[in-house]
Amino acid sequence: MAALFTIALAGSVSAATRSDTMAEGVMQGFPPPADKQVNRGNAMTMPYMRWTFRHTRERAPTAGLRHSDTPLPLPEGTALDLDKVTFRSGKETLSVAEYLQRTFTDGFMVLHRGRVVAQGYYDGFDYHDTHIWASMTKSVTGLLAGFFIEEGLLDPRAKLSRYVPELEGTPFGEATLQQNLDMEVAVSYPEKMPPDLGLFAAVGVVPRRDGMPDNIYDFLRVPSQTEGVDKVWFYQNGSAEAVAWAIRKVADERWSELVSQRIWSRFADDDAYILVDRLMTEMASGGINATLSDTARFAESVRQALSVTEPRTAFDRAVQRVLSPRDNRDLFATGNFAKARPGYAYHNFWYHRNDANGGLECAGRFGQKIYIDPKRELVVVKLASTPDTARRATSAGTSAGAIQRAPLDTSAVFNAMVDAIGNELTD
Repeated sequence: MAALFTIALAGSVSAATRSDTMAEGVMQGFPPPADKQVNRGNAMTMPYMRWTFRHTRERAPTAGLRHSDTPLPLPEGTALDLDKVTFRSGKETLSVAEYLQRTFTDGFMVLHRGRVVAQGYYDGFDYHDTHIWASMTKSVTGLLAGFFIEEGLLDPRAKLSRYVPELEGTPFGEATLQQNLDMEVAVSYPEKMPPDLGLFAAVGVVPRRDGMPDNIYDFLRVPSQTEGVDKVWFYQNGSAEAVAWAIRKVADERWSELVSQRIWSRFADDDAYILVDRLMTEMASGGINATLSDTARFAESVRQALSVTEPRTAFDRAVQRVLSPRDNRDLFATGNFAKARPGYAYHNFWYHRNDANGGLECAGRFGQKIYIDPKRELVVVKLASTPDTARRATSAGTSAGAIQRAPLDTSAVFNAMVDAIGNELTD
């Protein structure tokens, strides 16, 4: 990766930084050379995926998420020097700037008490460019479910099939809504259709093998119940898509319209968008694309809603319901992400760090991160193109899903980085 990094509070990117990405030559020229063209077969491998993650709507159908008429302000604060903020990773001492470079970061922003104290656009990424969120999208789906639970239209204790009869007899339909929201569904996917590639193929962003479903609704009817497994924590995409289906049913409206109305139009400065399949079904487990600054606005809006003593708006009530603590650490510890996040809990598609500050995370494949520290009034956002070709587990209750990551691409290192920033801001 060519690397020329700038930290810029004003949101500008130098011409030198932009031309640095173009040196890769991916999708450059009229037409681009054959070996520099992005296609469904290479889109998620380097060097092609860096272009892919910033140009999703040029490659696949999408639905829009409308911005706000009064975006949440992001005033400037006292700038952090990320070359001087350091932390330990194993035996190595790294600056935050070095860590961002070595983890293929595209955009990085830190807010303290609602003010921007660090902002970086790297390797050609720009202020108005959008970037894939990957599985951070699940946290939006969890928040959206919170509105309908709060309004009494969804009962978290009910089987999901109450709302989606089409899923009766499936692992998702026979589990409760809450079990789906907390990834506590004993589900097995066919070995030739793992929960990541199977969904990507159903949406049409990777090649579809013979027999694979060509839409999200059919994708949800393929998995089977895991035999001999009772209580389980198993991270996969189907539960978020099943919850989104239930939301559409009770609201009689598209997921994208609901997110626009209830969430995105509250704070965003730019429109966002989400991948859809051939039936215009939104990929509610991983399809959002948004700017760096609006990703930070989302996180800051959630942080502010958590701080309200007497919630008055529907958004505040939904946030506080969805992010209420639930101690399922013992169950989480048996799951396929336990090694990467010791001591964590998981609730309503959000990670709970269970530290003294009440730390919360959204996380997505290829290095997407939102971290909210309510006690320190801190938000950290990282959008990235970190290579990740690890195969995902296909069945609950197996150890095969313990994903081996590069030494710096772990939650432990990310947590050390955000703690160093938090200490610098609060010392």
